[in-house]
Amino acid sequence: MTTILDTARRRATILDYLRDGPLDKRDLLDRVAASRSTIDRATEELLDCGLVRAVDGGYETTLAGVLALEQSRAYDRDADAIATAAPALTPLWKESEIDVAFLRDADVSLAADDDAVRLLAELGSAIRNADELRGVFPRIARPEQLETLYARANADADLDLVFSESLFETLASTFPGWLRGVVLAGTGRVAVGPVPEYGLVVCRAGDDCEAFLLTYDEGRLHGVLRSRGPGAAWADERVDTLRDGATDRSARIRALDADPGFTGIGDVTPPFGGVSAVAEGDAEERTEGLLCGGYAVDGGKLRTPAFGAEGACTVAFWMQPNDPDGGWQILLKWDYVTITLRRGELHGMVYDPDCEERRADTAIPVDRIDAERWQHVAYTYDESHARLYLDGELVDETEDDYPLTVDEIGAALGYHYRGRDTGVHDPTYDGRLYDARLYDVALSAEEIERLVTATGPTAPAWDGE
Repeated sequence: MTTILDTARRRATILDYLRDGPLDKRDLLDRVAASRSTIDRATEELLDCGLVRAVDGGYETTLAGVLALEQSRAYDRDADAIATAAPALTPLWKESEIDVAFLRDADVSLAADDDAVRLLAELGSAIRNADELRGVFPRIARPEQLETLYARANADADLDLVFSESLFETLASTFPGWLRGVVLAGTGRVAVGPVPEYGLVVCRAGDDCEAFLLTYDEGRLHGVLRSRGPGAAWADERVDTLRDGATDRSARIRALDADPGFTGIGDVTPPFGGVSAVAEGDAEERTEGLLCGGYAVDGGKLRTPAFGAEGACTVAFWMQPNDPDGGWQILLKWDYVTITLRRGELHGMVYDPDCEERRADTAIPVDRIDAERWQHVAYTYDESHARLYLDGELVDETEDDYPLTVDEIGAALGYHYRGRDTGVHDPTYDGRLYDARLYDVALSAEEIERLVTATGPTAPAWDGE
């Protein structure tokens, strides 16, 4: 059965012209690329439906016609918005509650797409500028990603988070210090309750509000959608509803025995696959430009939260390889900044993906590495000089003019990630790593030396078992 909306959509061009009417059929023939018979059939159909009326020897659109035309165009816009968002919504259950208002004019990307890096960077920017942050999260495979919400938030921002029960228990057992940091800040609230399969983050700065919807596939980030205006208003109301049905857990969090920080439990760093427990150190040990200190578990290997750098960087960590000469091993990979054991050398370099070549490459023979003890490695680059340090000593340097850009992405420790996914691939590192740090500045030799002195491993020597 043909509805009035079907007719309005099919005859939209003529309806639109007749909004400026009255026009007679000759006028319509001059404007519409159609035959006289088509114009005759169209006007008769529109008259029968009450969408146009005859007046002064011509025709004009009625109020019903204007409303039907606007509704048909809104229908088409919504259909296009749904089609654009569909790939990002694929993992969600068919009954998931998402209003089409959020999808209208939404910026959409899949996590596997290069553009997702931009959207995640814009999420980070929105968090930094927000006066109020509200978030809802289901079970996710990499809970350390939530560190962004706290580490980058304005110190005075209100932070209100709702977690699924399973995610909260993971955080309470694995990252209790982070939970305490949120709640003890004074403006943070954490609750647990029924949540959807997707995550929602609403960032408000003054009168401006934008919202990000995150979809997950088996707990791994699948899609990112960003919306403003009515879409953000819907997200804000959705968070309100979920918050009302959740139970506040602030009292339990305050009772957790852990220092604030996203660094795990205890004071010993275990072998790969365990929970990292790298301390960030006292305030006087921190250096300007420090993005993160420590690392978090990711599928049996270790990965930092996501950070980027422009123009300069430093990566530093303690290592104790089991077999320094055991083939190609990735110690740390932060976007295209890489520290590797390869072909009998320890390399610090930046890979140029466009030319498929190594830039700012520094290296020393592996006979400088002692597998029986912890050694500190640092690599700095400032777009003119690359320097490699071992135990605080400058061991190699080179000049280069490669324009460094580190996209906002987590650094992988001990394994190689192909492209930008989070899977674990060969070549992997055989040994231990401790106190990995990322900076968006090139540290000086004096700062590297202080870092070595201040961050020596407290863990007992590991016998490889």
